[in-house]
Amino acid sequence: MSDDHERLTAIAGYILAHKVNHLTSRIVQRGDRTMRGLKRYEIENIGHQLSALGWVMEAQRRRPTDPLQWNVNPEVHRLYQERANLEATRRQRAHEAIISLLTQSGDDR
Repeated sequence: MSDDHERLTAIAGYILAHKVNHLTSRIVQRGDRTMRGLKRYEIENIGHQLSALGWVMEAQRRRPTDPLQWNVNPEVHRLYQERANLEATRRQRAHEAIISLLTQSGDDR
């Protein structure tokens, strides 16, 4: 459960923080570092789980061989607006901390 829970939490946070309306494999892999190496079937599994939770609906594909894509339920952004703001702030602070550390380590040389 922990891997799936962490993955779902990571992509849910990304959806909220970046106001994602259409979810693709590429967007899932941008979610965070742990998501980058996911295989197609793993991404599809995440999409199916988000669909079961009511967060996304499968989008129509042009060809049956195209990767799955999902439309994000607009209610997600409305219901979790406060969480989205917190997540965006958390991500911004983490980004700033990394930049600060990199800048400091560059000054030490």
